[in-house]
Amino acid sequence: MNPEIATRVLSSINLPSPPGVAARIIEIAQDESVDMADVARAIGMDSALTSKILRIANSPLYAQRRKSENLRQALVVLGLNATLTLALSFSLVKSLRSGKPNGLNFDHYWRRSLLAATASRALADALRLAQAEEYFLVGLLQDIGMLGLDAALPTLYAGSDALQHDHGAIAVFERRLLQTDHTEVGAMMMNGWRLPERFCRAIGGSHEIHLRTVATSPETLDRCVALSGAVADLFLLDPQRRQFAENALAVERSIGLDKTAFGEVLAAIGSIIPETEAVFDADVLAKRSAELMLEQAREVLMVRSLHGVRDADSLRVRAEDIASRTLEIEQAARHDPLTGLYNRNHLDQILAREFEHSLRKRRPLSLAVAELENFKSICEGAGQTAGDRIVQAAARILRANTREADSIARHGAETFMLVMPSTNEDTARQICERIAQAFQSTPLENGTGGTIVTLFIGWATQDAQPNFANVAELRKAADTALATTKLRVRSRLVPFAQVSVPTAVG
Repeated sequence: MNPEIATRVLSSINLPSPPGVAARIIEIAQDESVDMADVARAIGMDSALTSKILRIANSPLYAQRRKSENLRQALVVLGLNATLTLALSFSLVKSLRSGKPNGLNFDHYWRRSLLAATASRALADALRLAQAEEYFLVGLLQDIGMLGLDAALPTLYAGSDALQHDHGAIAVFERRLLQTDHTEVGAMMMNGWRLPERFCRAIGGSHEIHLRTVATSPETLDRCVALSGAVADLFLLDPQRRQFAENALAVERSIGLDKTAFGEVLAAIGSIIPETEAVFDADVLAKRSAELMLEQAREVLMVRSLHGVRDADSLRVRAEDIASRTLEIEQAARHDPLTGLYNRNHLDQILAREFEHSLRKRRPLSLAVAELENFKSICEGAGQTAGDRIVQAAARILRANTREADSIARHGAETFMLVMPSTNEDTARQICERIAQAFQSTPLENGTGGTIVTLFIGWATQDAQPNFANVAELRKAADTALATTKLRVRSRLVPFAQVSVPTAVG
C-alpha cells in the first residue's frame, strides 16, 4: 500500500472506529475464558442492541418453539459466538451509519453492504457451514475501506456517484489515483481494530473472485465473501447489466454450488431482506424489485441450463484447468523440488509474518536451524545422487517429528530451518530432542545402504516479553547457537546462552 495514503487514513480524526460496546465485544471475543454472563453484561449496556438480539433470536432464522423473552434465553438459542458476532454487526452498523459522508453515496454504500452481508450468510447456509454469522459480519465490512478513504480524503469520491454504482470501476478509480483501493485500506483498518486475521484477509481479497477457487483458496470464508459483493450487485444493477450466468459459474467454480443451488441462494436472500431491513432499521430493496430480479434470474438460469450446458461445462473445465495450473505454479514457487519442504524465500515470508504476530499478540516464537555435518564430503565420496537421497531422508525425519503448526524449509544445500509459532523454550527443546533421537536411531538411506549422519541443531526463542527487536536478531541468535553446537561434544544436548539450546546429533 502507498505509505502516504496509509498514514493519512490511519491519522484521520474522522476515521471510523468501533463504538464503546463494539470495542468491548471485540475484546471479549479474544478472551478464551469468556462466558455467557460476560457477554450478557456487555450487550446489556445497550438497550437497543439487546432488543435486536432478542428479535433475531425469535426470527425465522432461528425458529424455536419457545420464544426468547430475555437476553440470557436469546444467548442460549444463538450460542456464544453467534451472539458476539451479531452484536458486533448491529453495533458497528449503528455507529458507522451515524457518520457524515463527504463524496461517498451513503445510501448506496449501506444498501450494497447489507445485501452483500446477507448474500455471504446465504452462501454459508447453502454450504451448511457453522458460524454463518461470521460470514455476515465480514460480508458487511468488506467495503469499510471506502468509509476510511472518504473520511481521510474528503474530495476523493466527489462527483463519482455513477462510478460508485459500478463496484469494479470504483476500485480501478481508487487504484489509479492512490495506488491502492478500499479492500487494502479496509483490511488495514480491521487489523487496527484487532479483528481476527482471517477476517482481515477475506476483506483484503474481497475483489479477487477469479482467484478464489477451491484449489487456490482453502478458506471458504474468503470465497464466500469474494462472491457476495457480485451477488449483491445482481439485486442492485439495472436488469440489462445483471450477469446471472457468469455469477452462477463463479459460484460453482468457487464453492461447488450448481445453478439450481445458486437460484435457491438468490431466493433465500430475497426472503431474508425484510428481516435484515427490520433489525438494521434500513431500507435495502423494495419488495417488487427483489421479486422482478428473482424472476429474471430463474428465466436466465433455466435457459442457460437447457441450452448452454456444453458451453458452461467447457468454461468450467477451462477454469478448473487454469486454477490447477495456477496452484501448481504457486506450489513450485514455495517448495524445494528435491524434498517437498518449503524453500528459503517462502520460509522467510512465514518467519516475518510469525515474528510480527508474536510481537503483536505477545506470544512466544522459536526458530531452529539444523545442518547436516560433512555433507559436501559425503557428496564427493558417494556422489551427488547419494547426497540427494540423504537430504530427502533427513526431510522425512524432520516432517515426522514436528507438528502441523510448524513450518520447515530447506534453507541451503545441507541446512534446514524450522519455525515454531507459539512455542516457548521448553517446548522447543522437546521438539529438538525428539528430532535428535530420531536422527540417532535412523540410518539415512543413500542408495547403497544406510548411514548415520550427524545433524547439528541450534535454536532461539522470542519470549512473550520480546527479547529480539527484529527477525534478523532472532535468526542471528539461532545461527550463533548452531555455530556453538559444532564446537561442542557430539551426540550431546548442551544449553547455549539464555536464548537458545544447541544440539549435536550423530
